[in-house]
Amino acid sequence: MDGVTSRIKHKLARIGRIPFASRRRAVVRELDARSAYRLWAPTYVTETATSFLDDELARKMLGGLPFEQLLDAGCGTGRRIARIPGAVGMDASPEMLATGGARHVVVGDVREMPFDSDRFDMVWCRLVLGHLPDAFPAYRELARVCKPGGYVFVTDFHPDAAAAGQQRTFTDHEGTVHGIEHYLHANHKDLAAQSGLSLVAQRDGAVGPSILDFYARGIGMKAYKRDLGLNLIAAYLFRKAER
Repeated sequence: MDGVTSRIKHKLARIGRIPFASRRRAVVRELDARSAYRLWAPTYVTETATSFLDDELARKMLGGLPFEQLLDAGCGTGRRIARIPGAVGMDASPEMLATGGARHVVVGDVREMPFDSDRFDMVWCRLVLGHLPDAFPAYRELARVCKPGGYVFVTDFHPDAAAAGQQRTFTDHEGTVHGIEHYLHANHKDLAAQSGLSLVAQRDGAVGPSILDFYARGIGMKAYKRDLGLNLIAAYLFRKAER
């Protein structure tokens, strides 16, 4: 993001607070998602502004829904499921899984998951689908492994953020900023419907007071004022039809 001095860049590299950058922040090169997360894994932090917004939306949208058999498809380090009994995680990056040391996790691709059909009553796929050029195969798999009557929760980088020049980035241990391969999907509801999922709720996560501290400790209040109100995350809750 703009207004980042050398000192703040160094701090950002150390604490990894804001994983999105504006068009004016220098990005060395874009990496495919697999290479990016392999490189990011050793310095991946447990909380960022975007993961905080993602969790905030999850709490608001998923309260009271069943979690007895939960799959986090694209779980990263497994942070989100660490304290949920019986939850299963899957990620394409073995390095990320190893960093987190979570139990009940497997390596796998969200487009071809190693699970039986109709297994989970809740399926998460959070900040993952934007790394895929075509999200439809993933939606088919999310619907397949979900039980009839179960729920699928998807979050993605918001089109408004992309339109404002934001990118998905990370800073490695040397302080170098890398872009992460990202594809804009504005048709989540259509893809879900084609996969047999119906929309239950949709909400956006925007820059606001809840993540002000991340800005204050990261790239500064000038950037916060500039971004205030900007939607960073789009969240969708779907349900699979009963049989």
